[in-house]
Amino acid sequence: MDTVEINGVQVDFDDPCAVAKALRKAELAIVTGSGVATTRFGDDEVRWHAGNLARLRELISQYEGQCAAKTGKRVRFAKRMRFVR
Repeated sequence: MDTVEINGVQVDFDDPCAVAKALRKAELAIVTGSGVATTRFGDDEVRWHAGNLARLRELISQYEGQCAAKTGKRVRFAKRMRFVR
């Protein structure tokens, strides 16, 4: 069993549902600003956080798709269409 640490929590890398859930929590932490670091240099103060929100959302989508495939849940539905004269 391979584990990876996401946002301070050990997650089983082979379970896409657990990874997606942990990434959602990390996304929420970034969006709400809890991952912000503050640095002071004399009177100057800089606030920053490292994170690419767009890439994180892509990863979440990828792992949620893998989770849906693993559990047999349909994610996308196709609609058929035909033209009648």
